Amino acid sequence: MIDLPPARVLVRRLTVLLVLAIPLAPAGLHAQSAPPADPPAAAQPAPQGAPDAPPQETPDQAPDQAPSGDDSMVAPPVVDPKGVDTQAVAPSTDPLKRPDGFGDPAEMKPVPVLMKKAHATWDEAFPTIVATLKEIDAEMARLKLKPAGSSFVIYTTTDDLGFDFEAAVPFEGATTEKPQNGVEFSASPAGKALRFTHRGPYDAMDPTYEQIANLLDAKDLEAEDLYVEEYRSDPRTTSPDDLVIDIWVPLK
Repeated sequence: MIDLPPARVLVRRLTVLLVLAIPLAPAGLHAQSAPPADPPAAAQPAPQGAPDAPPQETPDQAPDQAPSGDDSMVAPPVVDPKGVDTQAVAPSTDPLKRPDGFGDPAEMKPVPVLMKKAHATWDEAFPTIVATLKEIDAEMARLKLKPAGSSFVIYTTTDDLGFDFEAAVPFEGATTEKPQNGVEFSASPAGKALRFTHRGPYDAMDPTYEQIANLLDAKDLEAEDLYVEEYRSDPRTTSPDDLVIDIWVPLK
């Protein structure tokens, strides 16, 4: 269990994470081996006095004919890397028009993201988060991908001095290039959770997390060691007093 710093009195800001990168492999590449053929029966001697049977001729096998028993072997499909695209993200409503939540059961649906790991001190938490998101933005522009949704912050470890986190920005589009500068392809967190909304500065989130802890205790609910902050308002351009952040709390 991670000890929380005094500035984040409450609710373990976690040890766990999304996912991250999901390997993509065409289904059916590993064909099952054909079962071994039964061994030939031992030759039995011909009864005495019986005439010798003439040898049977075996027709020549066509050079391009597959051996018997290999009919189930199928060559893997050839995929043109330039034709591989990310899964389309369904258009969503403006996140700022989403009703606020307070312990509402909801489900996080995974979408493709560009993700980067980083570390921040508590005193410089919000500026570091914004700077990391801008680094992802720069890499997204280089890859010619398009931002497609609210940014996420997932806390992986915390202590008295600061925390490690992963910033993630959803995208749409396709590229054959690999991300650079510590940025990776990944997926946003997924699964059922409770959703809570915080409005106001990042540095004033303690009361919201206290309310979350109180609700979980009152309902005797146990949360996973994973808390995800989804920034419904863009933290790069929104003034701190106008921030709208959804906190997702997965339950065990």
